[in-house]
Amino acid sequence: MTAVPVGRRRDDEPVVRQVTEDLVLVETGGRKVLAAAVCPHRGGRLKYGRVDGDRLRITCPLHHTTFDLASGERLSGAACAALRVVDVLPGQDVTAPDPSPGGAP
Repeated sequence: MTAVPVGRRRDDEPVVRQVTEDLVLVETGGRKVLAAAVCPHRGGRLKYGRVDGDRLRITCPLHHTTFDLASGERLSGAACAALRVVDVLPGQDVTAPDPSPGGAP
């Protein structure tokens, strides 16, 4: 394992970034997924969640409920609804906010 300087990350390390109040962008292994920004269990902020890039999973930092980022299915932890997830298409820009009032239809 190669040491990574403080404040930097490895290129293959998963990234979770808040893109709107309601959505986070999860980037891992060349894949991008938009997911609900809060856990459906108790509202834990998923931008602080732990991402398993090999299995494509995210774990809520609040009560450790784990979700599949491909389907949104809850895999372990407290019983709750599935996580809302959407694959980002190649070339799709998800960092710019929607300029239309009220967002996209």
